[in-house]
Amino acid sequence: MSVGPRLPRRSALALAAGLVVVAGCDDGETPTPAPTPTPDPDVELVDRVLAELKGAERLATAAGDGGLAALHRAHIEALDGTTPTGGPARRAGADAVRRREQRLQQHLESAALTAESGALARLLASMSAAVSQQLVGRLA
Repeated sequence: MSVGPRLPRRSALALAAGLVVVAGCDDGETPTPAPTPTPDPDVELVDRVLAELKGAERLATAAGDGGLAALHRAHIEALDGTTPTGGPARRAGADAVRRREQRLQQHLESAALTAESGALARLLASMSAAVSQQLVGRLA
């Protein structure tokens, strides 16, 4: 009992072989690996700046200078860093804070000149200016 036209045996074999060939076809191109992203040259720079800012923030906090400590925390947040946490540091004197702020200001200025990104360079330069203004106010 036949249900419909049957495919001749030779045609069925040819069709099966054709499907196997098509399934194994390649366009001749080898897959190219995904490009490795180049590291951002400013990442290390930002890490160094954050370390300086955190040290200055801790010293300002230890000296009882809440305004200066708040300035540094704002700068840390602007660089997407985490603000320092921990117990109270040893009491620091005004001279130690002034020296640390001078070093920080110079570091920020140098970092602004080194930054590859224009936006980062502007941000670091403005931070340097803010620290410089604080120093001028303290020396006056």
